[in-house]
Amino acid sequence: MAEQRLKTIFEATELGSGFNIAMRDLEIRGAGNLLGVRQSGHISAVGFNLYCQLLAQAVEEQKAKLTGSPVAKLKASPLPAPSIALPLPAFIPEEYVADLTTRLGLYQKLMKLENVEQVTPLEQEFSDRFGPPPQEVKNLLYAVKIITLAAKAGIESISTEEGEIILRRFAGMHFGRQKLEPYLRSLRYPVGSLHLDALQLRLNSKRLGKDWQTVLEEVVGRVE
Repeated sequence: MAEQRLKTIFEATELGSGFNIAMRDLEIRGAGNLLGVRQSGHISAVGFNLYCQLLAQAVEEQKAKLTGSPVAKLKASPLPAPSIALPLPAFIPEEYVADLTTRLGLYQKLMKLENVEQVTPLEQEFSDRFGPPPQEVKNLLYAVKIITLAAKAGIESISTEEGEIILRRFAGMHFGRQKLEPYLRSLRYPVGSLHLDALQLRLNSKRLGKDWQTVLEEVVGRVE
């Protein structure tokens, strides 16, 4: 790893190379695992969408400096983007998409998605351009679905704590138990798999087993 970082610095001599060094350094240190619980830094705190917005803004500012054009400002969301930390390795591996600029462009495309229906065409684009996506990319596309649904549902965060996936809404917003409880009861999972109160919803991923991703997507899609 140290040798890779030194090589990057040695090769970067052109104007704007500092930004390229930073991006390459992030890649070398594993910052591509944007949504995992082992991510260093504060991505899990600010959320994937906000992280990508900040990244896109930094790219636009760098381009503006090089070309002398005005910086395009990104539109702010009515609510902050939800933060998310799922027990999944979710990123675009360098072995799958070798070019750094292309990977960053794909992350920006993911950031711009506004509804879950747009995820399938992007998944097809991955397949058409780079071949069948590895599990890490499938996890990333799944996580983007969850983030998109969570943003529309007013969910502030989805965190992973001691084997449980915990959904919390923004202050002043509560989970509609009247709509969610009948659905949760219909799932017929072991006692303790799901717990709902007005402020948070807990899913025990261990007790739900391999179905936890399906349940999470269904639940987030039903929150109003």
